[in-house]
Amino acid sequence: METIWILTVIFSFIIVVSTLDHRYNLRKKKIEAALRMREMEMGYPPGTYSNLTYRKLKKGAASEASFTEWRQGTNRAELRKGIDELQGRLANLETIMKSRKNSFEGFVNKE
Repeated sequence: METIWILTVIFSFIIVVSTLDHRYNLRKKKIEAALRMREMEMGYPPGTYSNLTYRKLKKGAASEASFTEWRQGTNRAELRKGIDELQGRLANLETIMKSRKNSFEGFVNKE
């Protein structure tokens, strides 16, 4: 009868430990995913700060210089692309407003 109680305690301990380990791993994955999402929102490549192996490899100044160049290049390219898109939208809005104004004036003259 004692062996049953001993086995019950051992298996309960194993179940509790594995449950706690699973919760810890799940929490760790959620934090890592949130950190990667934040990195992408800020414009950094995913894994810059959340990847531990990258931190260990990032001891040299050459990697930081290349990352800075990449960041500046993408920001400038994105800004140029955004400016071009805004200018295109502005031109489209101006043509739409002119066409509406002309159609409205024609409608008023017909009455």
